Amino acid sequence: MPHDAIAVTAALAAGLVLLVADAPARRAPARLAAVLFLHGLTAGYLAWRWADTLPGFDWGPAVLWVWAFFAAEAVAIGHEVWSLSVLVRLTDHSAEADRHERALRLRGRDLPPVDVLVPTYSENAEILERTIRAAIALDYPRDRVRVWLLDDGKRPWLADLCARYGVGYVARPTNEHGKAGNLNYALPRTGGEYLLVIDADFELRPTFLYRTLGFLLFRPDVALVQTPQHFRNPDPVQYNLLGSRAWTEEQYFFMTMVQSARDAYGNAFCVGSGWVVPRARLAELGGFPQASICEDLEISYVLKGRGWRTLYLNEPLAVGLAPESVPEYIKQRARWCSGTIQHVYLKTGPVRGRGLSAWDRLFYLEPILYWLTYPFTILMLLAPAVFWLTGVSAIPGAGEGMYLVLLPRVVATWILMYWLSEGRVMPPISAVQRALGAFHFTAALAKAVVRPFGRPFQVTAKGQSRDRVVVQWPIARPFAALAAVIVGGVTVNLTGYHEVVTVTTLTALDVAWSGYALALLVLCLLACVERPKASQTDAPEVRRASVRGTVAALARRVFG
Repeated sequence: MPHDAIAVTAALAAGLVLLVADAPARRAPARLAAVLFLHGLTAGYLAWRWADTLPGFDWGPAVLWVWAFFAAEAVAIGHEVWSLSVLVRLTDHSAEADRHERALRLRGRDLPPVDVLVPTYSENAEILERTIRAAIALDYPRDRVRVWLLDDGKRPWLADLCARYGVGYVARPTNEHGKAGNLNYALPRTGGEYLLVIDADFELRPTFLYRTLGFLLFRPDVALVQTPQHFRNPDPVQYNLLGSRAWTEEQYFFMTMVQSARDAYGNAFCVGSGWVVPRARLAELGGFPQASICEDLEISYVLKGRGWRTLYLNEPLAVGLAPESVPEYIKQRARWCSGTIQHVYLKTGPVRGRGLSAWDRLFYLEPILYWLTYPFTILMLLAPAVFWLTGVSAIPGAGEGMYLVLLPRVVATWILMYWLSEGRVMPPISAVQRALGAFHFTAALAKAVVRPFGRPFQVTAKGQSRDRVVVQWPIARPFAALAAVIVGGVTVNLTGYHEVVTVTTLTALDVAWSGYALALLVLCLLACVERPKASQTDAPEVRRASVRGTVAALARRVFG
C-alpha cells in the first residue's frame, strides 16, 4: 500500500505542476478551484487526525502532549484556511490611479498642500540624506509640499542637515508613545491639508502623490491610501543563506498579495510607512492613535469604525531598508507581535471596537490569529526530539494515513501555494523564516497576553555593517540544542546503546519528520551565521522565487 500511495502522490504532484504551469494565476475561478481543492484535502486530514490519531483524553503526560500538539495544529490550520480563502480575490487600482493622476495634472498648481512627515530616531546621516533627497524630488508643485524630519533622537547635526536641504525640522523634548507620539507632536507644528507618512529609511518615488492623492480627493469613502513596502536590500535569511537572487524578501508576499486580497474585502490596513491621509480625518480621531505600539493597524480600524476605508494601491512607490541582521529582524517582528496582541485589549480593537461589522472584526482578528500560530511552529520542531527521548509520537498511529492523507496534503499545499502566490512563497524557505524567530515570537506572545502594555516601542536599527562573520549565538542555541538532541536520540536508539525507540517500532512519519526538522534546524543555524556586509547593500528586488535558484543557493550555503 505505501508504494501505491506514494505513486498516487507523485502522480498528483506531476498533475498539479502541469496544471498550474498553464493556469492563469490571476483568474478568480482558477484561484477558487485551487483553494477549494486544498480545503478538501484539509477537511480529509482533520477527519483522519480526529478519528485515527488522537487517543482518549486523560491527564497523563503522553496524552496531554498529543492533544496539546493537535490543539496548536488546529489553530495553525484555522489560520491557513482563512488566509487561503481570502487569496481568491485580488484588487488592482492602477487603472483608477491613472485616471486620477491625469485629472490632478490638469489642475496645474491648483493642488492641495501636503506635509511629508519623516519620523526618525537613530538612523545615520547617509540613510537620512537619501530619504530627504527623494522626498524633495517629488513630482509635485514645490510650493505645495513641505518635508519635515521629526527627530526623536535629539541630534543637532540633523537640524543642520535639514537646514542645508531646506526641509523642516521638529524635535520634541520627550519620547513617550514612540512613533505615534512623535507624529502627534508634529501635527500642530505643520499645516498641510494632507499628510504623507514615510519611515526614515524609505525613498519615495517621484510620482507618489500624483498616484495616491486622487483616491482621497475623488473617492468619498476613502480616508487613507496605503502603498506596499518594497526593499532595496535582502533580508537576513536571504543574505545569510545566499538567496538574495533566489527567493523573495520575507514581507514581499504580504505586501504585494495579501494586502491586495484584503483590499478586495475592504480590509487592507496601514503598515506604517508610505501612506497618505487627510489632516481632517486625523482631527476627527484626535490625532494619530497611540494606545498601541502598532499604531498603523489601529488607525485603519479606528477609521473603519467611523465609516472610512483604507485603500491599498499595490504599486512600488516607496523603497526602503529591510532589517540587516537577525537580531534586528527578530526584534522588529517581536514588536509587531506584541503590538498586534495589544489590540485585543483596546476599546477600538476587534472585540470592543464600535462601528465594525462582523466581517471587519474577522479581518481585524486575522493578524492576531497569525501570531497565535507560532507555538505550533515550536512544537513541530520539538516533536522529533520528544519522540526520540520518550518514544511518544505527536501523531501516533499514523500508519498508512501518512501516505494517503498527510503526504498528498503537504505536496499539494506546497505546489499550489507557490502558484497562488505567483512565486512569492517558496515553501521550504517560508518554513525557515517562520522557525527562525518562533521562540522569540512565542515568548513575546506570552508576555503580551499576560502584560499587554509592558513593552516599550523599540526602533529597528538600519544601515548596519559587518566586517567579519558574526554568529548570533543567543538566537542559534535553541536550534543547535534541538539538532543535537535529535541526532543524539537517533544515534543512541538505533545503535542499541539506549533503546527508547527500536527499529521495529519506527514509522515512515517518524523518520521523515526527524529528517525535515533536522534540515530546518540546520538552515536556521546557518541563517544565524551572519556574513560580512557593507553598510549599504542595494540589490535588485526578487519578484519571483526560483526553485532551481533556491536549491543551488542552499547547496552552496550547506556544502560550499
